Amino acid sequence: MVRAALTVYEQAAVDTANASPDCTSLGDFYWEVGNGTAKLFGFSRGSTVSETTVMPLASASKWLYASAYVQSKGYANLSAAEKKQLNFTSGHLESGNTVTSCGDTGTTVSDCYGPSYKDVSYRLLQDGNFYYDGGHMQKLALDDMGARLGTGLASVIDWLNGQLGTSLPESNGAVAVAGGFWGSAEHYRVFLQKLLTNQYAMSVRLNADAVPAWPGGPGVAYTPWVTGQAYYGLGHWLERELVSGTWKVTGHSSPGAFGFYPWVEAGKSQYMLLARYRANSAGGEGELSRACAHDIYKAYTLGVPQL
Repeated sequence: MVRAALTVYEQAAVDTANASPDCTSLGDFYWEVGNGTAKLFGFSRGSTVSETTVMPLASASKWLYASAYVQSKGYANLSAAEKKQLNFTSGHLESGNTVTSCGDTGTTVSDCYGPSYKDVSYRLLQDGNFYYDGGHMQKLALDDMGARLGTGLASVIDWLNGQLGTSLPESNGAVAVAGGFWGSAEHYRVFLQKLLTNQYAMSVRLNADAVPAWPGGPGVAYTPWVTGQAYYGLGHWLERELVSGTWKVTGHSSPGAFGFYPWVEAGKSQYMLLARYRANSAGGEGELSRACAHDIYKAYTLGVPQL
């Protein structure tokens, strides 16, 4: 079967992926755009990453976990404390001095929270401030499902897939709910499409309980965000841009530290994702993917390469 020639919009997207300064240094990746019912266009740059390539999602896990948690409890039933754990203002933070991967066989959610791994503790002085850290969600998971493992019967992933109607693979590190899930673009696509079509409680709460999360913003203690006045909602970012001199939410996202980047347009008409993996001790791969993904999306939308 011979594929039809690319449209001008598709060709612009491919040209941008291959030549945009924001994309050329990223290595191989897979990019896709779609709506609530279909993938509209997707392609690989290079030969090592496709839509089915499974990789660590890192902080792209946060959106999945938060959505599953809200789905399981019902938004109306969430306490103020639970909302603070989901929007990272609870004061529960990792120590930063211990092994944080939580990937050992037999590790439970509770073990991952404890002193051998993330060593989460409550910091009174940070309660109420935005502090981007996995400790908030680990505390929430500790209280809700502390005995679960990453694999096997009644694992964290069994619970997650049951709530979201997804099919993410099990992994020992999934006990770290804020950053330990694995998956592919194909796996994550299912979540994004259901999010767009109002199949989750989160679908109508994408702007709920959002707090300032940009550097120097009010009440911001620590943030990895670098571009524009972003907010942080329930396990995901609210990306904002200046539109006619006013900051407006243009999309929602959850970039992962190794480069996996999922996004939905603010009006929930389309989703986009860029899937890649590159270990980088300094971090920042999610932001690099975000910049490249949006160049490609703009090219696809306008039919003009962004070079």
